[in-house]
Amino acid sequence: MEREFRVAAFERLSDRLAEPAGTAMARAEFGLQGHWPVVRLAVTADLVLTCQRCLGPMQQKLSLESDLVFAEEGAPELPGGFEPIGGDPRKLDLAALVEDELLLGLPLIPHHEAGDACGLATAPAGQSNEPVAETPEMRRPFAGLKDLLKH
Repeated sequence: MEREFRVAAFERLSDRLAEPAGTAMARAEFGLQGHWPVVRLAVTADLVLTCQRCLGPMQQKLSLESDLVFAEEGAPELPGGFEPIGGDPRKLDLAALVEDELLLGLPLIPHHEAGDACGLATAPAGQSNEPVAETPEMRRPFAGLKDLLKH
């Protein structure tokens, strides 16, 4: 079964996006593994996230594949390599499952890749991004602690 979802319809995902635009494609293949109902889920989406370096929008392509078994966690003799999910396979909410997979597939810290144009803020003319050098009038309140620790 193949289905297309609007990214804007995913409420839990929308607060992690810079723009709730685009679509997610999902392909679900249902079957049996032993006596367990299973689903092989493949999800692809182009999302617009916020770069944590420059705080500008960035494109992130996700391509995810999961093997899921409809059983409670800790059920005996689960097929190997399958992630257990609770519920009845006849009452599956595919949209919620796709949203879960997208949330799990998001990068922890989204940022532009090397070579991509990251809009890092540059210093105004006449200033540099170098650390400020220490000046004689700079006050250092804990400088005396070093001497106290020697005794």
